[in-house]
This record gives sequence, structure tokens and C-alpha cells, in this order.
Amino acid sequence: MNPRSLSRLLLIGTLATTAGMGCSEARANKGEKAQLPAGASAGNGQPTVGVRATPALDKLQGDVARVTGQVRARLEATLSAPATGTIDKLLVNVGDRVKKGAPMMVLDTSNIAIGVDQAAAAREMAKAALDNANTELERTKKLFEGGSAAQAILDKVQAGQRQAAAGFSQADAAWRSAQETLRDHTLRAPFDGVVTARMKNIGDTVAMMPPTPIFMITNVDELEVRLPVPESLASALKDGMKLSGRVIPGNTPFEATVRTVGAVVDASSRTVEVLADVTGKPETPLRPGSLAELDFSRSEALAGLFLPSQALLKDDKGSYVFIVEDGRLVRRDVQALPVTPRFAQVRSGLQPQDKVVVEGAASLREGLAVSVVQ
Repeated sequence: MNPRSLSRLLLIGTLATTAGMGCSEARANKGEKAQLPAGASAGNGQPTVGVRATPALDKLQGDVARVTGQVRARLEATLSAPATGTIDKLLVNVGDRVKKGAPMMVLDTSNIAIGVDQAAAAREMAKAALDNANTELERTKKLFEGGSAAQAILDKVQAGQRQAAAGFSQADAAWRSAQETLRDHTLRAPFDGVVTARMKNIGDTVAMMPPTPIFMITNVDELEVRLPVPESLASALKDGMKLSGRVIPGNTPFEATVRTVGAVVDASSRTVEVLADVTGKPETPLRPGSLAELDFSRSEALAGLFLPSQALLKDDKGSYVFIVEDGRLVRRDVQALPVTPRFAQVRSGLQPQDKVVVEGAASLREGLAVSVVQ
């Protein structure tokens, strides 16, 4: 063989060796399952397989179990005109706190007040007529009992008394209706809250139908958080569970209690609406409309042990995992509930110190000799 051919063979051998080393490094960088060399054994002549095994997590980490929602008031209303008329008085401004039943706006009541006076006068007349009819009836009854009045006269007087009573009832109803109309010309707060908007001014004409908006009022003391929770995580939530949250931005911490978990899943986002009441008194008052982030990993809903979903296996007997004991794979039956697409909560069957195979478990079998490789 001439020197040129020999040099070419040496160059090809060097390139092949370098390529093999590069492929091995690439496989390592991709996180492929580490294995012991083919010649490794468990000490009794049987081959040993390298596996990734680790104890279960005692809580979900990072952003896995965090959901962003919105703080909103449980009570919020747009107040419209209770009657048709012209605004005569505006008694509150934007930012004012009002109590339930407090007057906020008064319409012009000059004509209504006259109607109330007329109804009151008619009621007084009807009352006088009724009193006179009652007196006449009592006198006629005495005369009839003494034989001085005929039955026909008594019947006529009794009919007159019933007519007077009906007249009074009608006049009384008209008077109360006029008073109610007068009260309807005053707009009152339906609950305790803060005036957040005012849409009309003194002198504006407003209508009851269609309704004319005048104020917006919000109860800022009773707040809730609306959360679009992933359907896999929502299944772990129950009414009354405690949650920890923070307002973003600002990081103001607060506590919330789950009030209701939605019964349907949003088809587009695959989320369930969860409403949680803000409890206690946060360091800084929360404002409706703020964004809030709630951490479910610290709640009682997600207490327990957690495994990557790929560590869970299933067969006709149920769910199970492989744990490493004395260099061998041992099947351990567990009860687990998916809480996120990547993690499951183990309810029973697993101890905190158990080393669970977390990668490639589907290709392994019970009793296999293994070595834990991190």
C-alpha cells in the first residue's frame, strides 16, 4: 500500500471515531434515558438497566398550579330613573360612599305633591262619610231593637254604611298610590357602596321606560375573584376550600374561599369558572377590576404527593407506578387524580421516601434489576 492510500485510511478512521463521539454527546444533551454500559450487572451476572427515579413532590412548583383571574364586586348596579321627569336635585357625587336606602337623586315633584294633597283631601272626605254612616247604623240598630224602626230602614242604613266603607277604602288606596308615586321621584341606594359613575345632571329629563341610567354604584367591601381554572385542576376544588392569592401588579396578598365551582367547561378555553370570595382584610384594599393570581399549590385542594403524568401506568387492575427497592423494580398500586396536563396528585399507595421511576416506565417490567441514574 502506498503512503497516499495509507493516509486516506487513517483520515477516514479518525472522522468515524469523532462522529460517533458527537452522536453520543447529542443523545446526552437531548436528555435521553441514561443506561449503564452493556457490561454492567446487578452483581449476580444479570444486566442492570439505568433508570431515572425520584421521590414524589410534596407540592406543585412554579407556575404549574397558578391561575390568573379578576377581582370584581359581588354587588354592582346601574341605577336608572324610577319615574319620568326632570332632575331637581343630585345629592351624591362620584366617589361618595352611600348607605342602603340613602337618597341619591330627586326629580321635580311639584305636580306630584299637588296630587298627593288632592288624594289626602279625598281620603278625609271619605273618612268623614264613613264615620257618619257608622253613627247612623248604630242609632238605627237601637231603634230597631226598641221596635221604633222597621227592618227595611235598618237594611237601607246597613247598605249605606257598606257603601261608605268601600268609598273610604278606594280613597285610601288612591292616597297611598299618590304617596308611592311621590317616593318614586326619589332615587335611593339599593345597597351600601361607592358611587362610581354619574351620567346625568340637574335639569336633565329622564324616563322610566326605556330606562335612563343615572348612577353606577359598586359595593367595594364584598369582593370575589373570577377564575378560569383548567378543567383538570378544577376537579380537585371543592366549595369552602381556602386559597392564597396576590394582586398583580403590586403583590398585595389576600385570602379567598371557593364559593362555587362551575358545572360546565368552556369549549374554547377548556376551563371551568370558579368564584372565590375574598376573606379577611388585605393589607391594601383591593379594587374591583384588578388582576389577581391564585396559587393552588398551597391550598388544601392540592395537598399530598405529586408525580409527572408519565410516571403513572394503567392496566386492568388500575393505576400503578414502579418504585426502586433494593435494586429491583417493584409495582406499587396507587390512586391518583390528574390536576394539570403534566402532573397528577397521588391520593394513596405511595410514601414520601419512595423512589418512583419517572421516565420510560412503560417499557419496563416488575422485578427488573435497575440502577438509579440521575
